Amino acid sequence: MPLSPAEIHTFYEEGYVVVQNFFSLQEIDEMCEASERLQYLSAFLHHKIASSGVEQMEEGSKFVFTPAKYLKRVVWCGAVEQKLLDYGQSNRLTEVAAKILGSDSLDHILNQIHFKLPHDGVVYPFHQDAQHRRYGTSEWNDVNGKGSYVQTVTALDEVTLENGPLLIIPGSSRKGFLNLPYDEQKETVSELFDSADAIPLLMQPGDVLFFGPYLIHGSRENTSATPRRMFINGFAYPGANQREYVGSGKGVRIEI
Repeated sequence: MPLSPAEIHTFYEEGYVVVQNFFSLQEIDEMCEASERLQYLSAFLHHKIASSGVEQMEEGSKFVFTPAKYLKRVVWCGAVEQKLLDYGQSNRLTEVAAKILGSDSLDHILNQIHFKLPHDGVVYPFHQDAQHRRYGTSEWNDVNGKGSYVQTVTALDEVTLENGPLLIIPGSSRKGFLNLPYDEQKETVSELFDSADAIPLLMQPGDVLFFGPYLIHGSRENTSATPRRMFINGFAYPGANQREYVGSGKGVRIEI
């Protein structure tokens, strides 16, 4: 399912593009079953969490909890659930990411499930992923001059206005790296963007969002009675990343 030249243009002009029905409902069911097993496993990890921490390693994955011990995300989730690694490195997904990056190979650095369970209090303040990739440091080099990174977000549940949709600011990627102040516990405030410009991305299970490292985005709390889980995979242009990530190291090289 390659992107058209118009869709790639939209990606770089607006900072993102959404492809509907990218994965079938049967495939989404398999991803949901895997995420449910991760959630079940997390229930047995609470007692291992030190009072001063919210992270727990398990079989090559990192489980991240809120201070109230709600499961927030599982980093390199495919180490525990192989099916999630298989989908994260599937030809369908990696071929689109490589096309966006303009490369015949790419480095897989993120493989995560993000959980937003009803009223768990999980929020993500507005930010750019470039900051998390360590843009501006020796750990990151913009090899292709366009950010050298693409993140994919697969909706596992219907995303509604009430269950914490991703909020994005279209066109904000054109501003490049802004080095916004970021604290997971605080609202991001900066004169460099206006949060009122953000729009919610309402998605159906199987829809996939592709976005670049400079797009300003965030999300609010899930105030509904239904979960909002997302399957996230991140790909770097070869040679861009020098940071060590849980599970993937400096990146798992994938040839297209």
